[in-house]
Amino acid sequence: MTDQRSRAYKLQLSDQGIHLFLRCHCRLCHLIGDFLPYGTTLLVALAALDRCADGDLPGLFLDPEIDRLGGDRIRFVGTSAILSNLVAAIGARLAVAPVPRPPQVWKIYLAALMHMEAMESRSLIHRCKELSVAARRGPGKRGK
Repeated sequence: MTDQRSRAYKLQLSDQGIHLFLRCHCRLCHLIGDFLPYGTTLLVALAALDRCADGDLPGLFLDPEIDRLGGDRIRFVGTSAILSNLVAAIGARLAVAPVPRPPQVWKIYLAALMHMEAMESRSLIHRCKELSVAARRGPGKRGK
């Protein structure tokens, strides 16, 4: 599900944030019916957030819950280097959105996980399949 190039991504979580990540990860594993790397969960979450409607995206960052999910518990997960492209694309969309200031990367990760947790199972499975197809297609050939 990831391309050949990978790197580690830093998560800054509270205890609640760790529980959110684990809920999302376990749910994704159950839906796929297999063990998955933690990084896959983050990649799927960001890919789903990237597909979020422009009008809905800013609201995720205004939710006070996002601040409670961030904290001083640092965790690293490895996944495809394309995650950086997704973060940049989401950041660019937020730069022109009605948010007080562009969010820090850790908040983008948490908003993605919050969005993932709220997604319908069918949509989540569809996003995984899209990422799998994109990985087979190769880097730089992203389809929507």
